[in-house]
Amino acid sequence: MKKGGVKAEWVWLPIFALFLLWAGPAPAAENAECLKCHNNPKLSKGKKDGSLISLHVNEEGFKASVHGAGGLGCTDCHQEAKATQHPAEGFPEAGCASCHADQVEAYKKTSHGMMRESGMENAPRCADCHTAHYIRKVADPLSPVSEARLPSICAQCHWQAKRPSGFFTALATYRIMGHPKGDLGEKYNTQACVKCHSENTGHPPKPLQTTCGGCHDKSLATPMLLGPIHLQMTFHDNPLQFILRILYGLGLVAVVLGAVGWFGYRTYQKRKLPKPEATGENVQPPESGT
Repeated sequence: MKKGGVKAEWVWLPIFALFLLWAGPAPAAENAECLKCHNNPKLSKGKKDGSLISLHVNEEGFKASVHGAGGLGCTDCHQEAKATQHPAEGFPEAGCASCHADQVEAYKKTSHGMMRESGMENAPRCADCHTAHYIRKVADPLSPVSEARLPSICAQCHWQAKRPSGFFTALATYRIMGHPKGDLGEKYNTQACVKCHSENTGHPPKPLQTTCGGCHDKSLATPMLLGPIHLQMTFHDNPLQFILRILYGLGLVAVVLGAVGWFGYRTYQKRKLPKPEATGENVQPPESGT
């Protein structure tokens, strides 16, 4: 069909060309352009204090991340960056909030986020725990925030908590490690930091009162680590655990009383034995050959 001597379908070609220009390069092509430089392990930038910041991005590591596998491009996070234009002062940090708005708002309410908001430059950021370019799902064993690897991440700043010093700190750690004995459904131990400290890192945060309140009686004035703090289980809550706990307590008392009675009886028997009479005679060993 012609209109004014020109085919109607040709009218759409300029519009389609403008659309392609507006859409920009595909993520794969865009990433390849950025990685021409950033795939270099030696690429770095100097800070004002003389230290260096690595600008290296491992291509294979990024492809295996949730962002790389999801088809995101570099400028999806570094939204102000362009492969052909790099100002000397660099670009602002990647904007996680553009996709993870809820998590970023929750982070601002944590102790880490409040430190960041107050202007503390070395306060933990998203990338300090999750890494910047190699983010994996929490269930992935290779994720830095997986249950097995998380203690190493926390220990970068909280190394004293991982290796406690002092009697009272060690006592508190010992009591925390005892959680699995009373709670068979969760692994509350010193190797699972977020199990208790979710108010610092959780998305969204959970106060310690909520986290610990499932087992600990918040109405007691006694500090948690220095007194009776457990909620009293009733028979109706869990009959089997209630009976086992009573039997365990009775068994422990029986063992202690039995041990005390046994050692007391042995001591009494030894005292009843007759002592040999002293004769005053000095017994000498026989001489050899006699």
